[in-house]
Amino acid sequence: MAAARFANLPVAWRFALRELRGGLSGFRIFLACLALGVAAIAAAGSTNEAVQRGLEADARVILGGDLEVELTYRPPTPEQMALMDSFGRTSLTSELRTMARGGGDSTLVQMKGVDDAYPLYGAVELDPAMPLSEALARRDGTWGTAVDPALLARLGIDVGDTIRLGDLDVEVRAALIVQPDRANRVFSFGPTVLLANEAVEATGLIQPGTLIEYETRVATDRVEALRAALAEQFPDAGWQLRGLDRAAPGFERFLGNITLFLTLVGLTALLVGGIGVANAVKAFLDSRVNTIATLKCLGASSRRIFHIYLIQITLIAALGIGLGLVLGAVVPFVASGALKGLLPVEAKAAIYPWPLVKAAGFGVLTALVFALWPLSRTRAIRAAALFRSVVATPGGMPHGRDLASILVLAGLLAALTIVTADNPVLAAWFVVGSVVSLALFRAAAWVVKALAARQSAAARGRPGLRLALANLHRPGAPTASVVLSLGLGLTVLVAVAQIEGNLSRTINENLPDQAPTFFFIDIQPGQVETFEQTVAEVEGASIVQMADMIRGNITHLKGEPVVIENVDPEVRWTVRGDRGLSSAAEPPSNAEIVAGEWWPADWQGTPQISLAQNIAEGLGVGVGDTVTVNVLGRAITGEIANLRNVNWGSLSMNFSFLFSPNTLAGAPRTWIATVQADGPAADALERLMADRLSNVSALRVKDALDAVNQVIAAAGNAVRAVAAVTLLAGALVLAGAIAAGHRRRVYDSVVLKVLGATRRDVLRAFLVEYGILGAATGVIAVAIGSVVGWAVMTFVMREVTWTWLPWIAAGTVLACVVVTLGAGFAGTWRAMGVKAAPLLRNE
Repeated sequence: MAAARFANLPVAWRFALRELRGGLSGFRIFLACLALGVAAIAAAGSTNEAVQRGLEADARVILGGDLEVELTYRPPTPEQMALMDSFGRTSLTSELRTMARGGGDSTLVQMKGVDDAYPLYGAVELDPAMPLSEALARRDGTWGTAVDPALLARLGIDVGDTIRLGDLDVEVRAALIVQPDRANRVFSFGPTVLLANEAVEATGLIQPGTLIEYETRVATDRVEALRAALAEQFPDAGWQLRGLDRAAPGFERFLGNITLFLTLVGLTALLVGGIGVANAVKAFLDSRVNTIATLKCLGASSRRIFHIYLIQITLIAALGIGLGLVLGAVVPFVASGALKGLLPVEAKAAIYPWPLVKAAGFGVLTALVFALWPLSRTRAIRAAALFRSVVATPGGMPHGRDLASILVLAGLLAALTIVTADNPVLAAWFVVGSVVSLALFRAAAWVVKALAARQSAAARGRPGLRLALANLHRPGAPTASVVLSLGLGLTVLVAVAQIEGNLSRTINENLPDQAPTFFFIDIQPGQVETFEQTVAEVEGASIVQMADMIRGNITHLKGEPVVIENVDPEVRWTVRGDRGLSSAAEPPSNAEIVAGEWWPADWQGTPQISLAQNIAEGLGVGVGDTVTVNVLGRAITGEIANLRNVNWGSLSMNFSFLFSPNTLAGAPRTWIATVQADGPAADALERLMADRLSNVSALRVKDALDAVNQVIAAAGNAVRAVAAVTLLAGALVLAGAIAAGHRRRVYDSVVLKVLGATRRDVLRAFLVEYGILGAATGVIAVAIGSVVGWAVMTFVMREVTWTWLPWIAAGTVLACVVVTLGAGFAGTWRAMGVKAAPLLRNE
């Protein structure tokens, strides 16, 4: 029946399918390596697609309307509101940060004022359940509020208690369980407090220059017409417009970066797994040497034999890729439940074709690139191998056409990586880094083999050590495979650990010595003297710096409207929204002028600008160029007079943009200050400031540093968890390398036993081999990972001092030795158990 079924197929297909009937026992590692990498890529893409669909489905709810019109410092004028009202339903909200006091304590909160129409889309959920209007209504002269449950816990209060916001006491009537537009704001300064707009005005916190954002949401089906009308009738309003395509831009950027990172990690695992593919194919072909020689004796050409085994490898690869795609497609269904409550939207789990097609493409190309190299060596097997004890396929470079095919496929793999990435530049660097890393590890493996060969001669009289060293450099040794596979994963972990350790050290040891205790914001010009007196009254407290500040958004560079795509990605944040602007008569003491000159203290000419050097480079401007900012609806064009080298890592007060004093002289600015206060003085100052200047908000730097520490730790754990995928692929490759050398191990073990070696001698020699290999791989990973960590800290995080952390190196080397020894022991023990007699009879 089987013969009839295959009779009409080409010869190569018939032979390939018949051989596959023997099972897949030698391809378990092959399948696992491919499935793991493909599953990681498919899962990342499918989960991203599911969350993106959730964003699209809930875009109106997240944005709060079909169009959002945002203004800073001032609400829309009646004429502007009338225009927006003519296009549909509108809702006006306001947001500012302030201090909430209650339960004998105080904390920074994000206060949000809403009107009766809020929310236009979605619904607010409160506990206890009640209409939002009832929770915020004024009863017996007291306004109500709904607050984030985190605020109740932080202040130690309950629903029904009273908190003070500015000059107003409000009653907490409900806990805010669901806020439909929460994802609209990526970063919040504290728990949310919802109030009626009228109650916000009654707090007395809205003063000239107070940093408050007014957001008007419009529900309309004529969004583009409204955009055009706003631009035509109010061209200098200085507002920021956001539509459904940018409902949660910060979250979308974060999601895109995470997806790209996970995809690249999956691709790294796939590349590491590719070494396992090559090992598995080589081991499979080694076991088929006699079959290939027999086929050649019967007249089969090298080309036909190549096609027979290429078909087999392709079919098995398709199975591994299929398994990976199934696993990757299932992940969104599992993740949607696990991520519920953690994400601002509900992921829409489904089968999304494009991520699966992309993952399959990566899998196919990786399998072919790594399988063709050992597969091409079948052409070099001679018919005479049938009559000799040949245990492996010949080595050497692939056939010319095969090598060309490998290079073309590798180019396609690189192109697919770059073309399908949301950030092609980063993907291109990843491709370059992968090639360089593979080359470095391959060179490192060559060095290990060369040193082993040199030391073998010096190990005379110690047969166990000499055998171990010989096994590291002999033909077919797994040295290169182990160094490449385990080394790459360990290098990622070392780099991450070095970066995380240096950041934590800087934050915990260096920054507290130079960082101020408080940042005070929203100090009104008329309160500066009171503020200074209050600080002076507290023993142990002193003002470090004070500066005026106002917000404005950049609209033109060199006289041309800003095109965000032309701005360096690292500084695009400067043109996405409002920026803090300040003025100074003298250059800051903590900055170095690197280009141009500072203006005279009494300058009254054209507005002058001092710009941070890194910002200027990212914007593509320099000394003499012009920059236009919109402040309160007024366009101000200034000339760049100088560039400053700013140490952003000092936590002292720094501004990207500093203007000559005459530029902002008439603007309603507020003041900010940094204050140093030791021990009990900090608490005393915070209480006294809350009593005297209720509108002034205090930000404790220590709390911010603790939050940063938590973020760094969480990010480090996440990266390590994801990097474990690469390590798992490396472990599979290690297992595959040991399995691939099993026949040779058995042969060596039998020969050594015949020559008089005991089982203990052979086992010790093999374990020494793997111990040396593990230690060498660990040392190489530490060296390369430390260099990567140093490069990141030096050239990316420029403000952080690099220190090598030796405990990370020791832990990495030890872990690598343990892993390789464990795997080597398992493989060696199996080889030791093989009886010598059957093998000797076959010889």
